[in-house]
Amino acid sequence: MSQSKIYTSLILAASLTACGGDSSSNNNETASFTLSFVNNDEAATEYALSEKSLMEGTITSQGAGFEQAGWNFYYPVGNTLFVSGYTEFATTSYKVNADGSFTELNTFLFDSSFNTFGNVDDKTLLATNSYWYQHDDMTMYTADAATGRATGKINYTIYNDSTGTAGEGTVPWPTALVVRDNLLYIPYIKFDDNNENKTTDNEAAYVAIFDYPLVNKEGTDRAEPIDIISDLRTTNIGTHGSTTGLITTDNGDLYGFSAGSLASGHNPASDKPSGILRIAKGATEFDADYFFNIEEATNGQEIFWFDSIGGNKVLARLFTPNDTQAAWSAFSTPILKLVIIDLVEKTITDIEGIPLHTKQTTSSIEIMDGKVYVSVTTAEDSYIYQIDVATSTAIKGAKVEGKGIKGFYNLYN
Repeated sequence: MSQSKIYTSLILAASLTACGGDSSSNNNETASFTLSFVNNDEAATEYALSEKSLMEGTITSQGAGFEQAGWNFYYPVGNTLFVSGYTEFATTSYKVNADGSFTELNTFLFDSSFNTFGNVDDKTLLATNSYWYQHDDMTMYTADAATGRATGKINYTIYNDSTGTAGEGTVPWPTALVVRDNLLYIPYIKFDDNNENKTTDNEAAYVAIFDYPLVNKEGTDRAEPIDIISDLRTTNIGTHGSTTGLITTDNGDLYGFSAGSLASGHNPASDKPSGILRIAKGATEFDADYFFNIEEATNGQEIFWFDSIGGNKVLARLFTPNDTQAAWSAFSTPILKLVIIDLVEKTITDIEGIPLHTKQTTSSIEIMDGKVYVSVTTAEDSYIYQIDVATSTAIKGAKVEGKGIKGFYNLYN
């Protein structure tokens, strides 16, 4: 099928399945926060909620919000929140009307679950599927944040003859989608193609680079990378379920983090240290003069996740791996701590007062009046914490009457 026919079919499907903006969760003109809430019932029901305050009382799913089907990823683009089902193959978008009401914008369908997301100029959503073990071409979708409608899709691969890409016997799992200077950067973890969730090729970092917008390679019906770059100083970039394995700082540099232990989803564990790499502004190779060895700087700790909080700083979760931790345990046991990392100065500042916690997935961070909100779930309870970016301090806020919150979003500008 030609690219124009694919686009036309997708837009038609989006139009036929779209839900209009007539419904709303409430008419609360003073609400200022949107959040993705996971209930504590047996089904772990999820909701997109609108709230007045995050710093007092209790946050529940009662009486407000949109119930979601199944397990979901949440990703903000501009003032639109996209909610993508992992088992229900539909993406629904939400916005806040001029009167303050939180409403559903549109819905579009897709063929297999999105796992990684990106944002182009706060106007366009990028979303891709991934495979644990099969070698089928992946699909990149785009959607307009203003309308919530899908605008295109194109098949692509991180395999080609000239680069060798992911390598024989493995499949790539993207951990970020970052567009800079008309190039799309996709870091990825390498999983074996035997459906055992093994990562036997994890002694290097990899990033596939594509022209953006993606275009079909001549004579084919898919896009292919123009280059694959690698670095032997650390392991695969990102963690499973993270969409910020690679981020852009305010000056245009790209930074990617690498984990590598059993607890962070590598099996077997990598021999390379957990660390941070840089692709400088204007460059398309890893910076040979930059490597932040996290294990060396923290006496053996590993980075599990990070996201940009402005300037050269990121909010990050670290933990100390050991031989008693089971595979993937960082996703489900309270061993994570929050820190602020200055990527240029290579400093790590602990955020005092936040207990060790667990976090399976984290939506993209949004800074609201110099503050960042996080959901902290321990073995006993779940609370919201407000982090002051300037001072690296935290204040305990509202109790979460549920399993936790996947993310906090500012849709009210």
